[in-house]
Amino acid sequence: MFVFKSLQKFAVLGVVGIMFLSARAILCATEVTTGSTVVLTVSVNGSRPFSYQWQKGGANLAGATGDNYRIASAQAADAGTYAVTVSNSLGSTKSNAVTLTVQAGVVTNSPSVSIRNQNQIVTTGHAVSFTAENGVAGGEWQVSSNGSTWSSLAASSTYRNVTTGTLEITGVNSGMNGNRYRYLTSGGASNAATLTVAPAYFPFPTGIAVDGGGNLFVSDTAADIVQKISPSGSVSQLAGAAGQTGTIDGSGSAARFNDPAGIATAADGALGIADSANGTIRQVSSGGTVSTLAGSTSNRGNVDGIAASATFSSPLGIARDGNGNFYVTDPLNNTVRKVTASGTVSTLAGSANAAGSADGTGSGARFNHPTGIAVDGAGNVYVSDSTNNTIRKITPAGVVSTLAGLAGVSGFQDGSGGAALFNNPGGLAVNGSGVVHVADTGNSTIRQISPAGAVTTLAGLPGIAGLMDGEDSSAWFNQPEGLALDASGNLFVADTGNAAVRKVTAAGNVTTVALSGALNAPGNTGSSSSPETNPSTPTPGNTPPATSGSSGSASGGSSGGGGTMEGWLAASLGLVCVLRRFLRRR
Repeated sequence: MFVFKSLQKFAVLGVVGIMFLSARAILCATEVTTGSTVVLTVSVNGSRPFSYQWQKGGANLAGATGDNYRIASAQAADAGTYAVTVSNSLGSTKSNAVTLTVQAGVVTNSPSVSIRNQNQIVTTGHAVSFTAENGVAGGEWQVSSNGSTWSSLAASSTYRNVTTGTLEITGVNSGMNGNRYRYLTSGGASNAATLTVAPAYFPFPTGIAVDGGGNLFVSDTAADIVQKISPSGSVSQLAGAAGQTGTIDGSGSAARFNDPAGIATAADGALGIADSANGTIRQVSSGGTVSTLAGSTSNRGNVDGIAASATFSSPLGIARDGNGNFYVTDPLNNTVRKVTASGTVSTLAGSANAAGSADGTGSGARFNHPTGIAVDGAGNVYVSDSTNNTIRKITPAGVVSTLAGLAGVSGFQDGSGGAALFNNPGGLAVNGSGVVHVADTGNSTIRQISPAGAVTTLAGLPGIAGLMDGEDSSAWFNQPEGLALDASGNLFVADTGNAAVRKVTAAGNVTTVALSGALNAPGNTGSSSSPETNPSTPTPGNTPPATSGSSGSASGGSSGGGGTMEGWLAASLGLVCVLRRFLRRR
């Protein structure tokens, strides 16, 4: 006989009327096999006499009016939720519900097989696993959506190792939320484990890129992963393992990154990634296989060379030209590097450890913390010289000039050339007409620069950091970093301070593509935070250097980062990231 009693899972329930009647549920959810005897009981406090009415699934059970409910031989149809309403002269109260699961073909729960991680929470598109302790091969994993009807799992692209002790589930989707899993052997079934599927999460998106099919790729510096967003909005994990830092080459979740930042795409769907804290340039195939193209994880510097013989300090932005060459900003070295498809690294412009703002050719030019980068169809390279608050242009011959902004002055102002002002500009993207898009990170705006150097504001309200969709200045951003352009001229933004991915049309209409579940507000309208201290008035001096960068685009690529977050969101997100970095590097 199976009696539903548990002193560990009781709950005092509400009562009707005067508080002299209460039913304390001591019914505990359990699993029984077909033919088992089941008795449901309840403990009641109050003035006698009592009357009882048992329910199944909210409907009264005929004749079930005793102080217990007995099922002599449980069948599949008896599975469900049960409760009891208890009444006396003062009123009535209803107990909590208990779930009964009736299993077929299993004698009893095997005492030697139990699932270690009984309740797993995973975000949509990611992978998860369940392990049955002492679960020898030869058993099988089963799934149930209701806890009563079980089906054996077949090996597929979603379910792997279905007849071993560890079940692997990849590409988890929202339809799996609430699924229960168990491991069945000849000796019985394990306990059931529950899968909870949460919304897609982008805790700190920095790099973003888009391929010819409209798929978005987002690098997340805090989570150390690269995620993919399909044109329909489906999110999946392409490479890396959330919260696991390293420098391992491999496929999918077996690979490891350390603060991946800028990201750029190629026509074949492959990606280039500036793996910032590893000091390397990584490649990711369209299938998610990660390899290291150049750089050394054990040495830092500005040494040119081939593959691992070359060194970077902290590569941040990355862009790709039509010939398969990568261009990389190395902000701590104050240089712009070039990496060929075979992994040969050279310095295109700037001089290592020599900060400044001088125009010139090659090593005669000076930068101050370059972050964002993009390449146009003619091979011209555009760079966000973040601490100088300027946008620079480098010809294929290495000649550097200043396209827009005034070196050493931060602020917000539209205009031509040096009459325009930026505040710690980050990500860049350039279209086929030579128009450069800028994530003006410190101003929380998206700017545009014509080929002649005329600067205008496409979207965002300078001095206001927040989350709001809309047109032009009615839309709000919070420290946007990465930019990418698709073939239709839509601009995608890694809105880092909002932990969101945004879309900006050519007309300046802003919508939110993906938003972290932890920060998602009803209506997706967001709210403003405190204004910038320098929204429009020119301020002498430099802004602090950026701490992370971003992305590539289909038309050439871009990347960047920096700026100061606003309000409570910036403070809390920053604190989380600092603590996370401290703990994982101890």
